[in-house]
Amino acid sequence: MAVDSDADEPSVEEEWAAAPPASNWRPPRAGATLAVLIVAVGCWLLADALGSLDALSIAAVGAAGFAGVIWLATRERFTPVWTLASVVVAPFSGVLLVAGLGYVGVAQFAGFAPQGAVFVGLGVALAAFGAAAIPGDAVDRGSVTTAARSSSVGVLLLVVVAGGLVGNTVRKEEELEPLSALPLPEELPSLFPETALTPPLGTVLLIGSLSLLALRAALTALPIAELLDDRSDDDEIALRLFERLLAALNAAQIGVVVGIVLLGARRLLGSAWTELWGRLPPVAADLLGLFATAEVVRRLSLRLIAVSVAVVVAVKLLRRLHRSGVRRYLSRVAPLVGGGAALAVGWVAHETILNVVLGRLEATLPASVASTVLEQAGTVIDYYSGEVVAVGLIALGGVAAVITLGLLRLGMAFRVVPGRHTGHALAAAGLLVTGGFAAAVGAPLLPALGAVVGAVVVWDLGGFGVDLGRDVGRRAPSLAVQFVRALTAALIGGVTVAAALAATSRTPSVSLAAETAAVLALFAAIGVAVLASLALAR
Repeated sequence: MAVDSDADEPSVEEEWAAAPPASNWRPPRAGATLAVLIVAVGCWLLADALGSLDALSIAAVGAAGFAGVIWLATRERFTPVWTLASVVVAPFSGVLLVAGLGYVGVAQFAGFAPQGAVFVGLGVALAAFGAAAIPGDAVDRGSVTTAARSSSVGVLLLVVVAGGLVGNTVRKEEELEPLSALPLPEELPSLFPETALTPPLGTVLLIGSLSLLALRAALTALPIAELLDDRSDDDEIALRLFERLLAALNAAQIGVVVGIVLLGARRLLGSAWTELWGRLPPVAADLLGLFATAEVVRRLSLRLIAVSVAVVVAVKLLRRLHRSGVRRYLSRVAPLVGGGAALAVGWVAHETILNVVLGRLEATLPASVASTVLEQAGTVIDYYSGEVVAVGLIALGGVAAVITLGLLRLGMAFRVVPGRHTGHALAAAGLLVTGGFAAAVGAPLLPALGAVVGAVVVWDLGGFGVDLGRDVGRRAPSLAVQFVRALTAALIGGVTVAAALAATSRTPSVSLAAETAAVLALFAAIGVAVLASLALAR
């Protein structure tokens, strides 16, 4: 009995159904979670040791928001919606980043934080951005370029509107008249001038004829003829009536010509036009005057023009969108809508925004300085209004976001920042900077060096996770090999740092001061990185 050999083979549809999605070919979740946890714990311990945990937490949230902006801007499904969301998030992330680093700078200036704490804040921000980018692994040259481009459009709208609001406030407060030097009339001329002798017949006839032509254009733009043409007798009669209606409306061209002639004659003849009007028969003059002065004719003509033009524009836009694709045009409009949404949030929630900012300033500054700063801030808010100040802060945050994304893309162009799989590299670099500068400004040596060793683990585990995700994917069981990799990197880093500390402590001429420990930590981290890359790449 013959056996069908193809019966047990999976079909093409089954192979496609069983194939893992594109998200499978990314770093495994266990390694990514461990790397994020190392960054979070290391930065938290050092920030708490320096007494700047609240401010650095704000900066870290803002920096992590930039990773979210890049991730949102590169979503393939429902692209316009995600682009809009990324543009809305970008200025607020910029506000948080600038505010967090600004609070650290103010605390350092006031003596509440050690000198050099700002550099620790920069390291924390860099580490937070990298850690947030590790799970999705979405930060590369293309994604950063896309996010920077869309954010620039939305931020440009914010800056223009904020600048206009500030300029308008200054104009009102200073009673400036920027157009006073221009020879402008006191009042604009009326579209329908009223005189006792000659009504504006030419103007009314011209506007009315144009409204009929606009109505014809709207009826032609709508698919009325296509709906009536289905080859039945009743619809054939309706189609003929529709064509006759269009022909009758097209005759309004004569009214346009006559209206222009009458309007020109009235302007050129002046008083002679009044004499000619007086020679008309009383019945004709009354009828023409009634038509020219009828308010209903004027309102109906203007509204008919407005509605017809709107219909023509809408129909042409819809047809063009249908031919070229709606998604393409929505993606272009989404950044502007996102900028408008961020503007609306700042305008509506201005009280909450200002209360949070001023409250943090009051808590950060000493009492003697805080009173002066808050008094000046209150003066600015009273002058410009809370809405304008809040919108201005969001616009500044948007500018900071665009600058940050631009610097990131510039670093990729000059190969200072990796162009692909950027998250773990920046997280490790940020943790390394945080540990080194924290030790330099007086943080305990043990957590500082622990952060340095953690940076090496994050760097090596991140690179290994990228290779692992590309080769076997997230679904493959790889927890054991990731654990061995992380443990080996930690052991090599710990041994290297311990050896460096032992060698330094045994040298009589060298005292292990905080500055020396910081420099030692940096050099030890570099040595650990080299050793780990050589030992673990085998």
